[in-house]
Amino acid sequence: MSAGKLSRAGLAPLRSRNFTLLWIGQTVSVAGNGMFTIALPLVVLRFTHSPLDLALVFIARTIPSIILLLIGGTVVDRLSRRAVMLASDMTCGLVLAVLTVLVVTRAERLWTFLILAVVLGGASAFFRPASTAIVRDLLPEDLLMPANSLSSLSESLAQFLVGPIVGGLLVAAIGSAWAFGIDAATFVVSAACLAAMRNITEVKAAKERLTRGMAEGLRYCRSQPWLWWSMLALGLANLACFVPSTLLAPLLVQDAFHSGSVAFGIMVAAIGCGGALASVIAGRLPTPRRPVTAMWAAWIAAGILTVGVGLSPWLWLADLFFGLAWALVYYGNIVWFTALQARTPPTLLGRVSSVDWLVSLSLTPLGTLLASAGVLAIGIRPTVVIGGLIAAAAGAVLLIPGVAASDQADVASSPGELVPTTTTAD
Repeated sequence: MSAGKLSRAGLAPLRSRNFTLLWIGQTVSVAGNGMFTIALPLVVLRFTHSPLDLALVFIARTIPSIILLLIGGTVVDRLSRRAVMLASDMTCGLVLAVLTVLVVTRAERLWTFLILAVVLGGASAFFRPASTAIVRDLLPEDLLMPANSLSSLSESLAQFLVGPIVGGLLVAAIGSAWAFGIDAATFVVSAACLAAMRNITEVKAAKERLTRGMAEGLRYCRSQPWLWWSMLALGLANLACFVPSTLLAPLLVQDAFHSGSVAFGIMVAAIGCGGALASVIAGRLPTPRRPVTAMWAAWIAAGILTVGVGLSPWLWLADLFFGLAWALVYYGNIVWFTALQARTPPTLLGRVSSVDWLVSLSLTPLGTLLASAGVLAIGIRPTVVIGGLIAAAAGAVLLIPGVAASDQADVASSPGELVPTTTTAD
């Protein structure tokens, strides 16, 4: 296939008006979230002068997401996914508007930060599974891979480059309140894009008792070996390697390479650049014929490159390995979401997505804690190396019966056919 045809294939999802609206809204919103992540710690620390209070705010945002995710996924399967996302965006926009007013008037208190964090975390528990599931409602199966690539591209650029840079400049120049206010406005833009969608074909699950619907989603996940074991193995890789990288990267720059904030900024930018590179390449390539094998090959290689980061004698080489590792993480994620959307029955997609998000988010605090303990016990470099080795070893999940074998059914099926894997699903 020529380069021109590959490029057009990568942009093909944008021919769908509804997906284009979704993509624009999410890109703007993610950029706003990047500003928020810069402004929030500065405001909390300015007010409380306590790292413990800042940790409490982050915990207050994470715990509701973990608790409500299975409920959120069940609601997403019963109701309009667009309506769920719209309600979540409006809630987040309102909360951030209130926070902006509190910061401007100097009326903020620790308890207000905690309450607002709980509301934001709760809203995300409904938004995350809905945002994964709605793509399947908007596009045919053959466009899922380029669609996820476009979403990944905008996320990597907006979250790790544009958002933090703009947020940092805003905080330095005119104050944190502007960062919160603009973030609130980005949720309004996202909500407006969702409201402008038309003629969406949505498949809804039958209404039943909430606990029964949640249990059905868990049973489906457990019944699909490729999905269930991949979730658990990826959870292990996240726990040991990928989640702690946000903590280990600044420590590596400071303690191993004796450099400062500029060097750390370059390392963070490597994540965004790696994600952007992977997204562009994935959008121009066809969907892998063996997606489970392809995504795990990418994640295994990412773990090996992380070992290289820990062993690197030079900062520039560590940055290179770090960027390439995250390029492979992003590529694996794109293939993963595509397989999840294509293989899961539409009436279960919200619940399956919520289980996926639950496994990822619930291990985040533990991964950060274990990484901190590792640094104190054996040092920063050994902690990074061991984490990379564990992530690479998680790829042994391909040896479990039914995991890699699910790819054989895909190869045997006709193009565009929705393939059942083993019995029911993750």
